[in-house]
Amino acid sequence: MEPPICALCGVRFDPGAATVRFSDYRPLPDGMVGHPHGLVWFCGAHLEAAEAVAHLPAEEALTTLRSNPPRNPR
Repeated sequence: MEPPICALCGVRFDPGAATVRFSDYRPLPDGMVGHPHGLVWFCGAHLEAAEAVAHLPAEEALTTLRSNPPRNPR
């Protein structure tokens, strides 16, 4: 699993951080370690915006979020 670093702003280990499962999410096979495709970390400030585009594949969602960045109160 990747460390909890926000894919938009790079904030590390935010207490409000969580992963978002995008439409192209593919879980890892049983017994395999790593980070699943389509599962992306976001800080608490960007989590809601990321969840709003979770219906998209991860790369498309990130492109959308980066082109119209959500307000980051930090």
